[in-house]
Amino acid sequence: MEPRRALVLDLDYTLLHLEATPRAIEVPGRTRSAYLAAATAEALADLQERHDLFLSTARSWHGTEPVVEGLARRGVDVSGVILEDGALLGPAREHHPLEPGRDWEGLRRALDGAAPEIPPFVWQEDFEACLVARAATPAEAEALLARLREEALRLDPTLRAFRDGRKAYLTGAKADKWTTLEALLGPDRAAGAIGVGDGANDLCWLRRVSLPCTLAGAAPEIVALVQERGGLVSEDGGHGGIAGLLIEIASAPGEKLASSAAP
Repeated sequence: MEPRRALVLDLDYTLLHLEATPRAIEVPGRTRSAYLAAATAEALADLQERHDLFLSTARSWHGTEPVVEGLARRGVDVSGVILEDGALLGPAREHHPLEPGRDWEGLRRALDGAAPEIPPFVWQEDFEACLVARAATPAEAEALLARLREEALRLDPTLRAFRDGRKAYLTGAKADKWTTLEALLGPDRAAGAIGVGDGANDLCWLRRVSLPCTLAGAAPEIVALVQERGGLVSEDGGHGGIAGLLIEIASAPGEKLASSAAP
């Protein structure tokens, strides 16, 4: 029997949005909650009849667990997770590092020693397989990233540094959503997946899956990529956009789901 088609879903501003809606799954955050609308959960319940569902996010397990548990209460099973922008992978609740030999605590101590030269920040403690430094604003996080990148790459040139909102990430250079998706699913199944994402860190994998999808209002480069690949772009953004897109995926004819332009 052939494996079921994988449906890979980003979280923030894809499945999750900031608007509270009736019967939504609430996902607490450090400064505000995000929500997965009831209509989105219902569409995922229908889709899992034919697809295995995977979550792919820059969040930690601590930030993702409320989504997995909330969906489970709605009868939706999450088959696997990609966390920390590719640093962690595996079945939900059984994830493991992509690069298990890295000494993150040692790197953190070394960077703490350079603290006088680095803008103010706090380490976000819930990340397991990368370092995440949190600043007060995105602008401060950009300045923080520049100094952390310089110092961290001096200590270990095999790192990747990037910013996501108010967070500056230091992770392994090989740890991205596509590399981890291949490791989780295998190359053929990863390439045959349907994917939904909205941000710059989704480019690396949406350009490689067979049917990329996104929401109206996503990053312009994501919308352009999806349109070029013959994928699906929702007519609306927010909760209505993702629910409508999932319904469109569920109702699309098999030939549409099987035929997107080659990567």
